[in-house]
Amino acid sequence: MLSASPSPDVVVIGAGIVGAACSYYLARAGMRVQVVERGFPCSGASGACEGNLVLWDKAPGAELALGKLAFECWDEVQRTLDFDFEFDRKGSIMVCANERDLEEARRTVAWLSGEGVRCRLLTPEELFEEEPALARDLPGGALFPDDAQVEPRLATVALLEAARRLGATLETEVEAQGLACSPDGRVQALRTSRGAIPTGAVVIAAGAWSSEVGRRFGVEIPIRARKGHLIVGEKSPGFIRRKLVETGYGDTVESSDAGLQVAMVAEIAKSGTVLIGSSRQITGYDTRVDPFVIQAIARRAARFLPALRQMKAVRSYAGLRPFSPDHLPLIGPVGPEGLFVASGHEGAGICESTATGLLISQWITGQPLALPGEWFDPRRFARGPGAELRVPGPAS
Repeated sequence: MLSASPSPDVVVIGAGIVGAACSYYLARAGMRVQVVERGFPCSGASGACEGNLVLWDKAPGAELALGKLAFECWDEVQRTLDFDFEFDRKGSIMVCANERDLEEARRTVAWLSGEGVRCRLLTPEELFEEEPALARDLPGGALFPDDAQVEPRLATVALLEAARRLGATLETEVEAQGLACSPDGRVQALRTSRGAIPTGAVVIAAGAWSSEVGRRFGVEIPIRARKGHLIVGEKSPGFIRRKLVETGYGDTVESSDAGLQVAMVAEIAKSGTVLIGSSRQITGYDTRVDPFVIQAIARRAARFLPALRQMKAVRSYAGLRPFSPDHLPLIGPVGPEGLFVASGHEGAGICESTATGLLISQWITGQPLALPGEWFDPRRFARGPGAELRVPGPAS
């Protein structure tokens, strides 16, 4: 028999970091939680990323508000959980390649400062003082000292273990196959490859595969897989201090172009390993590493960090980010009563996972939502053409 006894109040589908955060916050709210995962924890995008917690790439309004809430949640999580998941508030620097980028950095600093985010412009001299390895012809940048990094695999396991200590259970190598609903349309059980799990609520937190799970339940979830590559370089402690991201990275995040897009991202994990990205492209569910993309990432990164040309690459890998049509995640109820979605974060899933888990727990337990529910309501896409674009700004 698959399900625990007594039956869980909620079943979370997916043991990536979003599913882990949902299970933790639900268990913390007193719910009996069971997590089912078709592979193993971090077998999707959570195991193929850098673990960034940043605000400067968040769009004004709902996305920035979610990022701010996530920062508050991460601060609490790293204070209260007795797990080392390499939380490192090292800050990030937006690096400008030309004067046009510098003007974009000025605008970004101006509006984020107005939203209470600590940041400031860097002159060329200040930029090179911060990061001497950068190319000497760069016109400046912007510093965001409160941005942070976690080791995503360790963070996922930490949240799952914290949920387990609160009574949650985890079953791996289990495929979600369908729902059993009452005549009046309420969730009664999740059907899986190992049998049915009686429950009153199900959360789809299956990342890029959330749309596939939704189809099995007769629910349309408009999420596509967006592929991203990462290069792991040899250990080089002290090579750079902060996370470095070129100004054009934000354009690749907000773009809906299915073709290949590359932008420089570079940082060093606490272990000393150099991480180099990034790429974005729509390729279905193909996770094979493409040497052409790896070369494009390396060339772009070397434009900003010339010493990378002499650095050895240890390995490279690719993951699939869950891409939403309006670049906002889907967090909330969908379909029959008791079915919820927590997905569509694209490259911000690590950062926004904690806030997403909190909101899902509030939806399911009937508590007041920390942010307006309509901002991320998965049902917004069923309201007619253009509805997904009419997202209000932050509450005053």
